Amino acid sequence: MNSTNPSSPKNETTFGELLEKWESQSQSQEQESNAGSKGLLIEGTVVDVIGDTVFLDIGEKLEARVPREDFSEAPKRGERVSAIVKKRVDGYSILSKKEADQRVGWETIKDASVNGYPLSGKIVSEVKNKGYLVESEGIQLFLPASHVGVRFKEATEGGKEFQVKIIELNEKTKTGVVSRKTLLDEINGEKWGELLEKVKVGDKVQGKVVKIANFGVFLSVYEVVGLLRQNDISYKKFAPFKQYFQIGAEVEVIVLEVDKENNKLSLGIKQLYEDPWIWAKKELEKGMVVRGIVTSMTNFGAFVELKEGLEGLIHTTELSWAKKPPHPKDVLKKGQEVDSEILDIDFEARRLSLGLKQLLPNPWEALSSNVRAGNVLEGKVTGITKYGAFVEVENGIEGLIHISDITWDEKEKNPLSLLKKGQSIQFKILDVNLDAQRISCGLKQLLEHPYEALRKKYPPGTLVEGRVKSIVSFGVFVEVEPGFEGLVHISEIPDGRNIKLEELYKVGEQVRTVVVKIEPNNKKISLSIKDFDKAVEREEMAKYMKEDNTPSRESIGSFMNLNNNR
Repeated sequence: MNSTNPSSPKNETTFGELLEKWESQSQSQEQESNAGSKGLLIEGTVVDVIGDTVFLDIGEKLEARVPREDFSEAPKRGERVSAIVKKRVDGYSILSKKEADQRVGWETIKDASVNGYPLSGKIVSEVKNKGYLVESEGIQLFLPASHVGVRFKEATEGGKEFQVKIIELNEKTKTGVVSRKTLLDEINGEKWGELLEKVKVGDKVQGKVVKIANFGVFLSVYEVVGLLRQNDISYKKFAPFKQYFQIGAEVEVIVLEVDKENNKLSLGIKQLYEDPWIWAKKELEKGMVVRGIVTSMTNFGAFVELKEGLEGLIHTTELSWAKKPPHPKDVLKKGQEVDSEILDIDFEARRLSLGLKQLLPNPWEALSSNVRAGNVLEGKVTGITKYGAFVEVENGIEGLIHISDITWDEKEKNPLSLLKKGQSIQFKILDVNLDAQRISCGLKQLLEHPYEALRKKYPPGTLVEGRVKSIVSFGVFVEVEPGFEGLVHISEIPDGRNIKLEELYKVGEQVRTVVVKIEPNNKKISLSIKDFDKAVEREEMAKYMKEDNTPSRESIGSFMNLNNNR
């Protein structure tokens, strides 16, 4: 780098000063970025894209989150993504794909610097009268004006990529200086002239492997080095490729682009073969049964490859007829050959949905006659949730015992504690909904409703002596039996509206009442004090009228009902 010219004007900034300022700014930005980053590089699978957030499955309980702005285009479900862990919030990780790209990009740039091969980049912005900022592999590099080379505007028009060569790197600030002119000068015009005479776009040629990089393979074609990018090797996304190439090996490729001015020779292998999605459009249709190989499994499903570069997803809900979807690992194995049914094909989005359960008998269509509302069955508790317990009704079919249908005891704070997974229990079928594939079951329904039993025990007109539990403005609550209270309304207390109930009755004292009615559905017991003497009198009369001198509750009840209608 040249030092400052003493004859230059004082306000003129030299190239060295500009680079120093650029490096200083980059270093400051890097320190700010690293201050709050845990820095761990991980890989995850895209689960969904909602709004400005991309959700990744990274093997944790909760999906990690990546800003949508970190992606140049919306990622597709099932795509593998590398990202840097920034922080954890409420049990999930916040990641940065941009920083991961920059980290990987910096390693690529260093590799290019050490081995002397070119990089592709785009103009980010212009540094007035000094040069340009060029982004390559996610890293911003400085291209001095004196190193742009010939026909630069034409080469970069419309955001086109062009190739540069690294002439200086700063590991500390992760910045560097590149030159297009140096690269152009290094290219032997005679070699390019020979190449242009022999090949054109679309030709099949033999190339010799001269370099294997993280992002692709460099091949020599008629002594001109071209790049075979990873995305142009196979239709299969993110397919590993390094093990298939060896330095010096001959490889058949197709010429994708020849650009002498920008020293750009792009090559491809996958273009030698038919796009699997073109094949799919001709060969596949909804409802067809296809065979493929399980390539990977996630928490949301299993990916099955039908043809190289053509994968479909069997979602967890399509693995089994069970109400609670199983984990793919419980049903399939990686590398397993499996048949499945095509549920949906989206050729535009290149998305294929498959189903496994559709090839299995639907147990809901073969329910036995035992599974009917009102029947009592026996089965094991298969799972417990916060809203109830699942019980096995038949093979592959589960029913739900809602928490409100476990016990009649309203004082039980945690009814679910009465059940354990694996426990064998008897239960009653309450409802069978075949359309919704839902069965409702109950435990408490095996026993008589407590208030119904009480109604049978104490028909209207029955004399009951109980203990005062509480006194309110509208009457007195009396305990009929432990856990059951009835209300003596003020209208059923002699002169109840004109007296102070607290003065006449005390909590805990015994009081004699007569049952007016018991309503099981409303869990309501109505009592009367003022009718007690009348009831006793009627009971004595009934004793007198009975030949065996045995009180008749039925006659008392009938008499009471007549009296109630007065």
